[in-house]
Amino acid sequence: MSRLDVAFIIRRDCTRCASVVKRILEIVPSDWNLIFEEEVANILKLPGKKLDKIKADIIITIGGDGTVLRTLQRANGPVLGINMGGLGFLSEVELGNVENTIYKLARKSYRIENSIKLKVMVNGKRQFDCTNEVLIHSDRIAKIRRFGIYTSDNFIDLAAADGIVVATPVGSTSYSFSAGGPIIYPTLNSAVITYLAPFISRTRSIVIPTDQEITVKIIGKDQDCVMVLDGQETIKVTPSDDIRISISENKAAFVNIGRTFFERMRDKLIKNVVD
Repeated sequence: MSRLDVAFIIRRDCTRCASVVKRILEIVPSDWNLIFEEEVANILKLPGKKLDKIKADIIITIGGDGTVLRTLQRANGPVLGINMGGLGFLSEVELGNVENTIYKLARKSYRIENSIKLKVMVNGKRQFDCTNEVLIHSDRIAKIRRFGIYTSDNFIDLAAADGIVVATPVGSTSYSFSAGGPIIYPTLNSAVITYLAPFISRTRSIVIPTDQEITVKIIGKDQDCVMVLDGQETIKVTPSDDIRISISENKAAFVNIGRTFFERMRDKLIKNVVD
């Protein structure tokens, strides 16, 4: 039986997250090959690797959804998130279930689920792929921007708004959902375009099939914007920039220990709203 490579990545500057890693190390199987990202390695006084050099069979992140997304951008391997943040929709495990989860991993009682990523090109230069969304918004508070939206060079819409979100099905539960967009089942091959505070209230989200490339044009002079990739990377964009978003050849891989999408949706979205 091949040896299992398991990596640990924590939220930046989180000693509490490192203490969870310590708990896990007390019960991990002896045949696991353990890899530590530099942040947690420094706290635990262990040898570490840079995030973009990590490749593993399972990557355990301890933090919030930001930690999961940062890991999916830079590391290589399926991610299992332990939630130390707020909502934690992308995090499979809550703190009270850490030990039980490790036992499930040891018994190989899990499956790997893949979801699409977005490929982002700015002036022909590739940026980080996005698991959740590409956000383009005004670089000045309370200043509306005009956007032209095209798919495969076909004109879709001209909208005035604070910004737009292009989200994957996984990302449809995040910023796009907060802006009024629909929840899309994670295995569907689609992306959703949602406007932030549109000037005309009848403007609604648009669901696009993944075989279509989305082009976003910022219209007008002195209309500079900021592009944010999965909440991790920020890029300045202007009306002269060519912005193209399509489906990446890479996938976002998640470790699932048995919860369904609808169970997570009820626990993380519906329950939190009701409570």
